[in-house]
Amino acid sequence: MSSFVVVGGTGRTGRRIVGLLTDGGHDVVVASRGGARKLDLAAPDPAVFAGADGIVLCVEPPKDAPGAEAVMHEGVAGAAAIAAREDIPVVLVSQIYVTRAAEHPEMAARIEARARGEQSLRDSGAQYTIVRPSWLHDLPTTGVRVEQGDTGEGRVSRDTVAAAAVAALFDPSASGKTFELYDDPESEKAEWTTVFAALSPDPEAAHA
Repeated sequence: MSSFVVVGGTGRTGRRIVGLLTDGGHDVVVASRGGARKLDLAAPDPAVFAGADGIVLCVEPPKDAPGAEAVMHEGVAGAAAIAAREDIPVVLVSQIYVTRAAEHPEMAARIEARARGEQSLRDSGAQYTIVRPSWLHDLPTTGVRVEQGDTGEGRVSRDTVAAAAVAALFDPSASGKTFELYDDPESEKAEWTTVFAALSPDPEAAHA
């Protein structure tokens, strides 16, 4: 049995991640501003992560630009530094459009903060996987399309995102990789080990 910290574990996607981990027999610390284990990602407390076998960062950015920067960039960077120091793998749930924020100017500050947070995680030296969901919905789905390069459009079930995030915690072949997720009703249910093995590593990870 392993122990995991899910930051943002009270959110709609985070709850699904927590459920999959607990159903698998693992201990889970649910960390959030309003949860039983208080954690503000803008100022991550190393004690929350003590003894963890893995960390999932799955938080929604504040709507204001300074708040988004504090949480999605500086907060992710702080958590990544702790994870690197303690040798704890991290799965970051991000989003598509991080390389093309100008396509959504109303969200650009939040998207750009996410992009800086992603890069901070890559630069931290921690073992990591970055999952970029497309537009999220709450309906179940069976098929998934996995891409790299942040060029796609579409929607994806939160169930799919949770499954990918949990699978990445346990699969070394997901380490050092960033990928996007989309619903694809014509595809079969993902075999995550096969999916992860086929992905290209991030350039930074390839030269780490």
